[in-house]
Amino acid sequence: MHYYEDPQIALEFGSKDCNVLPRAQPNEKDNYVRDLQQDLNALGYTAGKADGWFGTRTMNVVRNFQADARDNLRCEQDSALGPGRRFAEAHPVYVGGVTGVVDTLTAGELQRWKQNRWQKPRPVIKYQQEDIRDRLPVNSQRNPRIRPLNDIERIVLHCTDAQPGWGAFQCAQYDIKPNHISQRGCPTITYAYFVNADGLVQKCLSRTVVSWHVGNWNYSSLAVVLAYRATGNQQPPPPAQIEAVSALFARICQQLTLDPRSNIVGHRELLGTGYHLGADGKKSYRKSCPGWKVDLDEFRQETGRLFESLTATAI
Repeated sequence: MHYYEDPQIALEFGSKDCNVLPRAQPNEKDNYVRDLQQDLNALGYTAGKADGWFGTRTMNVVRNFQADARDNLRCEQDSALGPGRRFAEAHPVYVGGVTGVVDTLTAGELQRWKQNRWQKPRPVIKYQQEDIRDRLPVNSQRNPRIRPLNDIERIVLHCTDAQPGWGAFQCAQYDIKPNHISQRGCPTITYAYFVNADGLVQKCLSRTVVSWHVGNWNYSSLAVVLAYRATGNQQPPPPAQIEAVSALFARICQQLTLDPRSNIVGHRELLGTGYHLGADGKKSYRKSCPGWKVDLDEFRQETGRLFESLTATAI
């Protein structure tokens, strides 16, 4: 039996399939959770690996689907001819809640989307941005290097790994004073963009300014940082923050003609500053930045989808 055929279906946080170890209650019949995760992935909701565990990620993705189902915006699945058509459904069918629990209403709606060949609607590329370049402190004893925009080859995602309340101004104060990067301090804040937990994007530097954030990779890299404490944190960054930074990266890629699937990296993915190679060729990570709970492959995929749906409107 499939999960959507069960009239008593109630998949929620903590549910897992009966073949998933350890076999502690609650256990679901057959492969209910795995099949649910596969369906969500097929619709573009990126539930991650279909492992049969209904965890935080699956719960959040279910909520996202339920919220979209209550709305009337729909999107046909992409094809070899291009992105799917966006349209408004005249009379949305789903009347359930945004609970993160898969009941008969949610299960039925998932199957309706599959039958209609719909996918997760592409959001409008929009986020709130504040320009604080003229308000941040700089190191009066050091001048930053300037580069042409076409020398930027990649965008690097970082996290502050600081406690809540540590914002762009605190970051700039730390960076321009003696710190772990330089005993004389850096010329400027180390990031071009600072993305807050609520999704507010703060522009800290012009893109032509070379900031000090990834060692020998600095000149060809543009830095973006999440206000996110990664150390000891079992939760990923909040959805509003990830949505904003994905939209920001998509827009920058469009403007700098970068490919989001190959020109976006996390700090930990850069040789020398993020990891070393041992004599056996194995990676030894120096950093987890932007945090192990940030799935960089998924982030690149989502940013790529946004990139493909962009208009030419500049921010």
